[in-house]
Formats: sequence, C-alpha cells, structure tokens
Amino acid sequence: MVTWGEAKRWNPAVLQEAVGAINAGYNKLVACSDDLRDTNTPEGWHGEAAGAAAAEVNQIIDGLEEYAADIAALRRAAGDTGDAITGVQNGVREAETIASGNHFRIAADGAVIDNGVPDVPPEQEQLVAEERARLAEELKDRVARVLRQATDIDDDLCAVLGRIEAGHVIDATGNDNENTSLAAAGNSGAVNGALSVLAPPPVGADPSMNAAWWAALSESQRKQLIAQRPGWVGNRDGVRAADRSSANLNLLEQQKRGFTAELERLRREDGDSDEIARLEERVKAIDSITGMMHDPDGGLNPNRQLMSLDMTGDHPKAAIANGDVDTAQHVAVFTPGMNSTVDGNMRGYVDDMDGVARSAERMLATQGGGSVATVTWIGYEPSTFDDSASLMGLATAENVDVGGDKLAKFDQGINASRPTDPHLTALGHSQGSIVTGISLTHAGTGVDDAVVFGSPGVANHFGTDNTAHDLKVPDGHAYNIRAEGDAVAQYVPEAWRYGRAPYAMEGMNQLSADAAVGANGAPLAASHGHSEYTKTMPGGVDSTSKHNIAAVVAGMPQLAVAAR
Repeated sequence: MVTWGEAKRWNPAVLQEAVGAINAGYNKLVACSDDLRDTNTPEGWHGEAAGAAAAEVNQIIDGLEEYAADIAALRRAAGDTGDAITGVQNGVREAETIASGNHFRIAADGAVIDNGVPDVPPEQEQLVAEERARLAEELKDRVARVLRQATDIDDDLCAVLGRIEAGHVIDATGNDNENTSLAAAGNSGAVNGALSVLAPPPVGADPSMNAAWWAALSESQRKQLIAQRPGWVGNRDGVRAADRSSANLNLLEQQKRGFTAELERLRREDGDSDEIARLEERVKAIDSITGMMHDPDGGLNPNRQLMSLDMTGDHPKAAIANGDVDTAQHVAVFTPGMNSTVDGNMRGYVDDMDGVARSAERMLATQGGGSVATVTWIGYEPSTFDDSASLMGLATAENVDVGGDKLAKFDQGINASRPTDPHLTALGHSQGSIVTGISLTHAGTGVDDAVVFGSPGVANHFGTDNTAHDLKVPDGHAYNIRAEGDAVAQYVPEAWRYGRAPYAMEGMNQLSADAAVGANGAPLAASHGHSEYTKTMPGGVDSTSKHNIAAVVAGMPQLAVAAR
C-alpha cells in the first residue's frame, strides 16, 4: 500500500510528458494500416508461395494490431494516471492545509498528531476538545481516502502494464485482416488501458469522508462523475457546492424526463390517482426549481447553487443557495417551518434569503467588505397546518429528529468541503427552529452563530430544563427574535412541549422585531405576526428582524438591535 510520504512525493509530470512521445509513436504505427492491407492482398499472385506469404503477413498484421493496442493502452494508462495523480496531490494539499491551520501535523506514515491549542478559556475547553476530536477524525478520513485513491491508481496502472507485458490487451487473431485497421485496434486497447474512478463512500457516510473522497479525485474525474453519475455527487454532504449543483442540475433533467414519461403512461392507462398526484407534485417541484435556478431569459443564474435534490418520501426536498457557498466568507443556512414546500413558497424564501445576504454585505462594506452566501434548506418534510390543526402538533420524531440529523450533516458538509471554514450561521423559523435546535445538539456542525425566529422552542421533548448552552455554538452566540402578534412564538412555548420558551431561555440573546433606528441612523420597520421576519417592507426598508438576522450573518452582532 502507498504511504503518505510516498503520496506526497508523487509527481504527475513524468507520465504527462511521456504521453506525447507515446502518442507520436502510435500515430506513426497507425499510418501503416493502408500499406498492410495492400501487402496482404498482392494482385495476381497465387499458389503455395502466395499462401505462405499471406499467412506470414497475417501474423505480422495480427502482431501489429496487438502492438497498436498495447501502445494505445499504455498511452491511455499514462494519461489517466498522470491526471489521477493531480487528484492525489490536491487531496494531500487540502489535508496538509487543514492540519497546519489547526495545529495538527500529518506524519510520513499518515498518523495525525495533535499539537494542541494554547490559551483556551476554561468555559470553552469542552467545546474546543470536541471540535479538535472532530478535526482529528476528519484528517484521518482524508489521509485514508488519499491513500486508498493512491493505492487504487497504483493497482490499476500495474494491472494495465501486466496485461501489456503478457500480451493480453487484445486478441487480434480473430480479426478480418482484409479490412484491418490499426486505429480500431488502438481504440480497443485504449478502452482496456483506462483507469477506474474510485467509488464513493457508502450512503450516509460522514461528510468528512465524502470531502476526502472528492478532494482526492482529479478535476477530469469529477467532471466525469458529474456527467455520468450525478446521483453519486448531488446530495453528498462534503462535496463542493458548485459540483453538487452541476450534478443536481443534471439529475433535475433526468428526473423530469422520467416523471413526465411515467405520468403520461398513467394518464393514458387511467392509472392510480394517488400516484398521478404524487408525480404531478414532483414535476411541479422540478419546474419550480428550474425557475429558481434560471434567469428570466432562460440562462442559468450564476448566483444560485442547487445543493440538494431529493424526490423521495412524501414530498420533494431541495436546498438552494444564493452566492458561492464554496468561497463566501459568511454562509447562512435557513430552515423554514410548517407548510413549507419546494413547489409552493420556497421561491419566496430564496428571495428573502438573497435580501438578507445583500443587507449583510452592505454592513460588511462599512468594515472593508466581505462576501455572503445564504442557503434555503428544505431537506426535511415540514408539518402541514390549517385552522383545524393544533399548534401543539408542530413536531414529530419522524420529521424534526430526522430533519435535525440531516441538517447537522449538511452544515458539517459545508465546512468539510472547504479547506478553510466560513463563518457559519444557522437560521431557523417556526418548526424549522426546532429542526435547527436539534441539529445543534450534534458535535462538530461548524456553526458559529444561531438565530431562531417565530420559534415554538428548540428541543423536541417536554420540560423546561434546556438552555442555550445545550446548543453546540460558542456561548453568547445564540439569538431569538419574537414579533408582536406571533402566536407560535408567544403561546406555543408556554406548553413546554419543545423545551423552555426561547424568549426566556438562559444564555439566549433576545433581539428586537419592533420599529427601530439602525446604527447608521436609517429607520427599521416593525415586523408583525409569524411570517414577516425576513421581509423587506414597503419603500425598501428593512424590518428590524431582518436587519438583526443580517447583522449576525455578517458576524457583526454589535449592529443588532436588542429587544426591549
């Protein structure tokens, strides 16, 4: 097996340079095809000598066909290996960058050594220890995936060289030498000289494992998987957002064709009405996502990323980002609440989150600038609510607990996909705040700040013993906003069903939703009820709640307006 020290020394240049020389020799050989055909059938020559000569020529032709296949296999293997090594180099580079940036070291044998962090405040020791344990595991995953990739490359190349040495690339004896083509033999050889692309970790793997796998692939290997295996990539937490988006856009087209064809068949055959309704919802959701991902002129919106796409379960699920999640200095993940659907109100949420990002960037501009990306995440199935339903039924173990687990991995994936972590904020509204709260009980989400608004609570259990300190974010970095007239935020917490009321929770900073004046002297409007927290009010005025959310997202909580 390849060692870490060996992988660090691998250099693709030798193989990449060899491809040119091999190709030149291959082209000279292939140019002989016409001459070989003429030699094999000399006009007017008959008899025993002619037959013996023809047999000899056939052996020569078969040998040259096999030689052409050997050279083409070697050319392909050298090119693929050189390319694949660039992925190994990238995987090594990312792992070493993460290690050195966090006071770790990777030894030549691949061991991860924690050099420790000096001067950790006592109240932060446990959180720091948990984070360092997570980082150590991530680095181990990265080392393991790089070495697995390197070993796979080494094994594949040795297998190709072994076939060439044994003369087993192709068997040319069954070919029609009257119509011989050394180029055709070369094409067959090239197929047999291709390297495999390492399969991904199993479904449900930790985001750090997915990130390590993706980092150790070359750019051309990634493009191949995005085009040919988008299902491996699009919903894999830990893969770069831009690559997930490209894969999911491919999946979107594939699934639209499949759902439409099946829907047409069911309609023709007067099929099951429930299945027809299910497929109609999915086609509608795909059309809605397509609309959100494109500009009015039909071109792809460069400011949007489709980070997840899931048409399984009772209802479609998706995550859409504004901005570049891979490079933004500040990233916020917003989880909406009850009655949220991909084909219904997701577009409004995405637009609202774009507004939050723009407000945050305006604040950052006063301090030298900064980039912001926001993600609207409907990766769980929110409850539905109507006038006859009870507000007490906002959460079930199936939707919020599973949703919280999935959201935790999604957040982890954002950090794992980047060599340097962004300032990451979790935003949760209504039932989405319960999901967000559950996600933040997981260690290592990478979330630096959390804001809940219109919240009935942040835990899925009875009792009033939970505090903001139970959320695994730094102390003092959890915030709650409650607007006047919001029954969900006012009355549901009093039932204690979802833990202590967020507006009375120890360690929770309370921010205003009332009319106010910002630090720059600009007026801010009041938000009222359950659904105005992220709105821009008439006249282009930010609501106080939106302003406060943007201030936290920008990492500038000093600009937020505290609740009175």
